[in-house]
Amino acid sequence: MVLLRLAEWVLYQFLANSYYRAARKMKSYGFHFGYLSSKPPPQPSSFPSVVKYDFEGRESQTLVACDIHRVLLRSHSLFPYFMLVAFEGGSIFRAFLLLLSCPVLWILNHELRLKVMTFITFCGLRTNAMDSISRAVLPKFYLENLNLHAYEVLASAGSKVVFTSVPRVMVEGFLKEYLSVGAVVGTELHTVGCYFSGFLSGSGLLVKHRALKDYFGDTKPDIGIGSSTVHDHLFLSLCKVSLTV
Repeated sequence: MVLLRLAEWVLYQFLANSYYRAARKMKSYGFHFGYLSSKPPPQPSSFPSVVKYDFEGRESQTLVACDIHRVLLRSHSLFPYFMLVAFEGGSIFRAFLLLLSCPVLWILNHELRLKVMTFITFCGLRTNAMDSISRAVLPKFYLENLNLHAYEVLASAGSKVVFTSVPRVMVEGFLKEYLSVGAVVGTELHTVGCYFSGFLSGSGLLVKHRALKDYFGDTKPDIGIGSSTVHDHLFLSLCKVSLTV
């Protein structure tokens, strides 16, 4: 961790000032960086908030969650969790390579950013090492960032399903063992023997509203929770009762 902090400091000293000057110059030419932020801009929501939800008598209902980040967790960034996997499951060099990729990740859209982080983090990683990390390392950090309001809604339902674009192996252990989620539908990773190749499976990045239709068919789940982004609204519109975090 000391080496990681030192590398981060070196990167900041050498790159931050030049990036800042370049950003100021490009901004003066009318170029704006708002769309590069990992945190989606808030959107006006037609769905009620989870804080107004009455979770009494919901034990027989089915709840679906649209992703874990920005919904079940307060965190908006996926990068720290990928860094944990790269460091604990790989090596200091893998973590340092992921750290060096930050300038590239910053200019990519969400889908490409997730694919690049997945490749650097999982390429050559043993599957059994990921199993250990998902049960012994990641849950501690997930619990520290748990959204209390979303957790209360989740705990009130009898049947729970989480749909996430994050690799399923990163979140399934935590969701099932700590939050009693019945099923986790996420992005699947390609494996070669007992190693991850770093690529996504043939189905690619999970499209959550399509996965919801495939999972439930013509039946609508009773409760859906998601964020206030436009993409989550498409997912929430397929539920009987929709709530936003």
